[in-house]
Amino acid sequence: MAFGNFRSILFSGVALAALASPAAADIKIGLLTDLSGATSALTGKASQRAAEMAIADFGGEINGEKITLMVADHLAKPDVGLGIAREWVDRENVNVFLSVDNSAVALAVSDLIKDKDVAMFHGGSSSKLINENCGPNQVMMLLDTTALSRAITIPQIKAGSDKWYFIAVDYALGQDLMAKGSAAVKNAGGEVVGTALHSPQATDFSAFLLEAQSKGAKTIGLATFGTWQNAIAKQAQEFGVTAKLSPYYLGDTDIHSTGLETLQNISGAIQFYWDMNDKTRAFSTKFQEGYNRPPTFTNAYAYEFTHHYLTGVKATGSKDAKTVVQWMRDNPMPLINGDTATIREDGYTLRDVYTYQTKKPADSKGEWDYLEITGKVAAADIATPLSDSTCPLVKK
Repeated sequence: MAFGNFRSILFSGVALAALASPAAADIKIGLLTDLSGATSALTGKASQRAAEMAIADFGGEINGEKITLMVADHLAKPDVGLGIAREWVDRENVNVFLSVDNSAVALAVSDLIKDKDVAMFHGGSSSKLINENCGPNQVMMLLDTTALSRAITIPQIKAGSDKWYFIAVDYALGQDLMAKGSAAVKNAGGEVVGTALHSPQATDFSAFLLEAQSKGAKTIGLATFGTWQNAIAKQAQEFGVTAKLSPYYLGDTDIHSTGLETLQNISGAIQFYWDMNDKTRAFSTKFQEGYNRPPTFTNAYAYEFTHHYLTGVKATGSKDAKTVVQWMRDNPMPLINGDTATIREDGYTLRDVYTYQTKKPADSKGEWDYLEITGKVAAADIATPLSDSTCPLVKK
């Protein structure tokens, strides 16, 4: 694929200031992402590929103005991410931040740009980012922790899985997810029979799994991710745990690395799946012309938001963050699967979510064919009402 007249510039998260500025460009997108850490397989270079595809749709320029995509690794460290962000704002005149796929980094960048002419479409999911830490030109691409918890728990409780046990990673996001998940279970009429926090260094989860089994849990909510959740799934099989596992963040990359035969008896909710319909399959085929696997939901977001942003720049004839983000709110955002999403004044993106269960190995048609989509959850059923928002931008 020809990518048109734009450049991707890779910056080091530890030596950014020593690099020369990219060639003069009129529209600058800064992809601040995880290129080397626990979520890099889910986001990282694959999200760069997705953003490049969106830019290519415009031929690499808009109204004669070239587009540059700058890419850097935040290393999952707020101080590193903030240092890169400050450099891009002060020296590179970046117009929009994309991905920022770590809640702590997103909160730091949010504070930096709140009064600046810079937009941000972030992959952080902390509810603070659409409440007390909301910003006029920032948008949450993922579901926040409240909506994600509701999307995962409500359909399963309706189906009879009404006794839950939560295992969470012991830092801010894991604790928040577990608290929101517990509240969602109780509000839907279910029961939380126990909770457990694991350290980031943990490798043995057998005690938690056996406790969940002994307490009669029908579902074990995994407010954790990556290698931790994969280890939990393996150990659940080893110890004969019959409760369903319900991870908050399960990507195709996790299943691919661990094996579908291990990740069985798993249900959850997802915002995008590559094999959902003809439109998602067509996009995935195009995506794989430049990458070695289908896109994950985070990659889909990178494409959708970059495309919607550039459409706004073209429609308004402006790069002013307030002008373009307002246009994005006023106009529904086309999604890869044929649906549309809308952006609220608090920065939350209203989009439907899809429930899934992992396929049995015998039912998989081949590599990357891992999920069966089992239903849809309406955006309005899981979003926190604006009337409950603490975002100062919300008019009440």
